[in-house]
Amino acid sequence: MYKNEFKKLSTFLIISAIIAMGAFCLIGTANATDYTINNTTGSIKFNATNNSTFTDGDTLFLEDGVYSGADNKNLTVSKNMTIAGKNKGMAIIDMENSGRAFTITAGINLTLINITFINGNPTSNGGVITAGGANTILTITECTFENNSAPASGAVHINGAGSNTTIKNSIFKNNKANSNNGATTINGVNSTSLVDNCTFENNTAGTYSSALVMNGAGSNNTLKNSIFKNNKATTDYGAANMGGVNSTSLVDNCTFENNTATNYGALRISGEGSNNTLKNSVFKNNIANNNYGAANMGGVNSTSLVDNCTFENNTAGTYSSALGIGNADSDNIIKDSVFENNTASNDYGAIFTNGDGSNTVLDNVTVVGNAAGINGGGIGFAGDNNVLTIKDSIISDNNAVKEGGALYANGETQTINIEGSTIVNNTAKMGGALDINGEKGEVNIDNSLFENNSATSNGGAIDINSEFHETNINNSTFNNNSAKHGGAININGEYNNLTANNTEFNNNNATTKGGVVNNNGDNNIIVLGNSTATNNTARESGVIANTGDENEITIDNTTLSGNNDGIVSSEGDDNKIAVDGSSITNNTADNGLIINNGDNNNVAINNTNATNNTGDIVANTGSNNTVSINNSNVTVNAIYETNTVLTVVSGTGQITITAIVIKKDTDELLSGKKVYFYVNGKQVGSATTDKYGEARFIYKVPKTANYSVYAKSQQVTITNSTGKYLFKESTTVTKALNVNKALTPTKIRVAKVQGKTVNKKSYKIYYRLYTIKNYGDLTGSRQFKKYFKAQLKSAAKKGLVYFNYNKKTKLLKTLVKNLKAGKIVKIKLKFYKPTRR
Repeated sequence: MYKNEFKKLSTFLIISAIIAMGAFCLIGTANATDYTINNTTGSIKFNATNNSTFTDGDTLFLEDGVYSGADNKNLTVSKNMTIAGKNKGMAIIDMENSGRAFTITAGINLTLINITFINGNPTSNGGVITAGGANTILTITECTFENNSAPASGAVHINGAGSNTTIKNSIFKNNKANSNNGATTINGVNSTSLVDNCTFENNTAGTYSSALVMNGAGSNNTLKNSIFKNNKATTDYGAANMGGVNSTSLVDNCTFENNTATNYGALRISGEGSNNTLKNSVFKNNIANNNYGAANMGGVNSTSLVDNCTFENNTAGTYSSALGIGNADSDNIIKDSVFENNTASNDYGAIFTNGDGSNTVLDNVTVVGNAAGINGGGIGFAGDNNVLTIKDSIISDNNAVKEGGALYANGETQTINIEGSTIVNNTAKMGGALDINGEKGEVNIDNSLFENNSATSNGGAIDINSEFHETNINNSTFNNNSAKHGGAININGEYNNLTANNTEFNNNNATTKGGVVNNNGDNNIIVLGNSTATNNTARESGVIANTGDENEITIDNTTLSGNNDGIVSSEGDDNKIAVDGSSITNNTADNGLIINNGDNNNVAINNTNATNNTGDIVANTGSNNTVSINNSNVTVNAIYETNTVLTVVSGTGQITITAIVIKKDTDELLSGKKVYFYVNGKQVGSATTDKYGEARFIYKVPKTANYSVYAKSQQVTITNSTGKYLFKESTTVTKALNVNKALTPTKIRVAKVQGKTVNKKSYKIYYRLYTIKNYGDLTGSRQFKKYFKAQLKSAAKKGLVYFNYNKKTKLLKTLVKNLKAGKIVKIKLKFYKPTRR
């Protein structure tokens, strides 16, 4: 019973309340009055602001026309009212460059619709409208503010606690503030402001904030669907400045283009404890002569979100050309946004996040084609004890002249998490992709790709300069990264740990040390576990190069294949290298696949298959080094390739041939190596290289002619317990030259004697044919003297031969005169000798 009675009573009270509210609304509506004036018979002052019959809630309609003069400006609004143009933009209030339109007193509600305000120019703030009291309500719809100016706030100046300001569908153009806030200021503690579907263009400020300020402690500010273009501030905030302590600010679906300032080229949203959201907006071609080319967000203990925004072609004269975000103990999220072709003359080409104790997340962000003149081509990360997480993002084709092509981090106890991201084609002098600086930090990389990043100095993909730093890499890929030191990763410092699990390192290159990892420092730990390293190259150690003492290198269940030169090179004392459960195949090395240069080092190879490699499995230099190989299959075929360099010097009649034998890749001069020399394809001699790697041979040419010369080093095969070592022969290039044989003096000699003897009864007849030849290179003459026992009976000459025979002495003098080189002459003689009886 009581329940039913209660229901009836409740229903009655609700119906009564509704009737009462309706009656109140009808009474209010009935009391409101509409007035209409034109610019010739009426004025705003006479018909509204100073008219006692124009009461709270009344509306003044303005016919089309220009409203000017003293009765249409410098008016004080002290009662609630609406002033509206009959047609959009056709009712023009012209302040004639002396004064403003309205000063609103505290607690007043003013609505302005369809009005154009021009040529406001008061001596105080607010070129068109000013309100300095608390709880003011201002609504502006479909209005235009053009060519107005003031010391501050060229068009609208609202500065009061608890104020509520709404500006919709309006245009602010060519307004000017001699100091700050070129167009509009909305500022007040616990104020609420909305700017929706407005355009701010070509507004200027002599100091800061050329277009819009929405500010105040505890304020709630919304800016949406608006355009800021070609605004300029001499100092800061090229377009808009928003925020305040414990404020809430939203920027949604806005465009900022071609705005300029010394700092904050377009937008700043800030305030301690503030909550800031920037979404669905575009920043393009904005310029800061110093810092933050496009936007800056944050504040101590603030929360900032950037969602679905585009930053393109913004520039900064010093750092952070696109976005700065964060502050101490702030939480920051950037997601689903694009940063492209932004440039900073100094640092941080696109994004700069900072603040001690801050936490920043980049989620599904694209950072591409950005550049920095010094550090951080794409992203800068600064501060201590802070966290940066990059996930599901693409960071590519960014460049830093000095450090960190994609990311530059500087601070202590920083944590950087990279998850599911692609980081490719970034370049820098150090740290082609990431450059990490600061102690006690941590980098965690999961399911990410680092490819085609390059550094002209250290760390093709990652350069770490730190102490007590942890780097953990899991399920990731490093391909085709390159540097001078550390083709993929370079580490400088002590007590650093690098662990890579289930990760692929392929085709990385270092021109000097560490095709994959180069470590410089003491007490560092490097671990490759369940990973793959293939076809990485370096002049010294294709996979890991270590310089320092008391370091530990562990390779566990990892495949190492096709790497050159070797897999581990360690220089220092008391280092430990452990290889367990791994496959080492088809790697090449000049000396050893694992090289230890130093004392008291230990190498342990367990449960490992090492086959088809070139180079000894371990090469040690130093004392007290130990090597243990257990349960492993280790065979090595080492090929020591050489280059043989040929030097040929020709002299008269001879060729001096010098061959220098050099060890390939190291340029070491090799002594004690046999060299064979070839002339015109035939081996003519051999020699052994001296301590300078030189072998010499002199070849005397048989005649003036063209000769081809080359040399070939020996090939030697040496076998030991771990395999075969082949010193591979090498052949020089062939050199062709023409050599003149030396002209020898005249050499006229008897070349041949032919003869026969005929016996007679009382004597014998001797017939002799002498052939005389000039074996020299010069034409000459010679006289022969010959004594014969027999008597010369006759002589017959051929050629230039003259003879004189003395019968008494039996001496024959034969003169061969002017005989040319290679020519012959003959003389035929007949003798007789009596036969004794």
